[in-house]
Amino acid sequence: MKKSFQHGASWTRGRLLAVAGVFFALQAGLIFLFGDRSPPLPPPPALSTRVRWLGASGSELRLLQWLFVGDPAVFPLPGPHGFSGRAWLTQRPPSYHSQVQLEPPSWLNLDPARLGTSFPAPPLGFPAISSDLAEQQSLRVEPPPAFLPPEIVPTQSVFRLQGELAGSLLGLPPQLCARTNLLLLRNSVVQIAVDPAGAVLAAHLDTRCGSADADADAVAIARQLRFAPSSAGRTRWGQAVFQWQTTEPPPAAPQSKTP
Repeated sequence: MKKSFQHGASWTRGRLLAVAGVFFALQAGLIFLFGDRSPPLPPPPALSTRVRWLGASGSELRLLQWLFVGDPAVFPLPGPHGFSGRAWLTQRPPSYHSQVQLEPPSWLNLDPARLGTSFPAPPLGFPAISSDLAEQQSLRVEPPPAFLPPEIVPTQSVFRLQGELAGSLLGLPPQLCARTNLLLLRNSVVQIAVDPAGAVLAAHLDTRCGSADADADAVAIARQLRFAPSSAGRTRWGQAVFQWQTTEPPPAAPQSKTP
C-alpha cells in the first residue's frame, strides 16, 4: 500500500496537462478526418405573391389560359366544379349486373282444396307415403263440463258428537235454531256420561259460548239424548258440541213522539 501511494504521487501537474493535450489533439484529428465537408445549402428563395388584373374585354379563352381554370389539378379539394366533380361526383353509379344467371321461378301446380285429403303419387324410386301422417278430419266435440257439488254453507246451528258416543245416537240429531246476539257466539261443549243401557247419567257444561240462554238450552238438549245400548257394561263418556249460528238482532223500531 505504501509503494503504490508513492508511485501515484509521482504524477505532476505538467505531466497531467500533457496527457490531456494529447487526447484533445487526437479527438480533433478524428473529427477533422471523418467530418462532413459538403458545402452549405443556399437559403430558400422568398415566396412572392402575384396579382393579375384583367379588364372586361378579356375573352373566356384568355381567362382560362392566364388563370389555369381549365386545369382540373388546380382544384384538388372535392367539389362539383373541380377535378373530383368531373372524376366521380357527377358520374352516374354503374348498374349492377349479376354474373350468376338465375332461372325464373317455376311454381308447382297445387290445388289448395285437396290439401289434407290424399297424398299424390310419389315419384319413381321413392317409397309411398303413408296416409296416417295426415291429420284425420274428425268431428271435434268439446268435453262436457264438470259440475262440482256446491259447498253448502251452514245457515243454522249444527250439532255433533265426539268421543265414545260418536255414531251411537238413537234417532235423528236435534234441530238447533239460530241464536240472535250482538256478538259472534262460540261453541257450547257439554260433557255427557251414558250408562250401558244408553240413558244419560250426567250432562256438564265444559265450554261456554257467550250466551247463558244458549248454554242452558245445550245442557237441556244433552240430557234428553238417547244412545244405543253397549255390551261393555261400563259408563261411556263423550262430548256434545253445539255450533251456534249467530244472527244480528232486528233494528229497533223508531219511537213515535206524541204531541
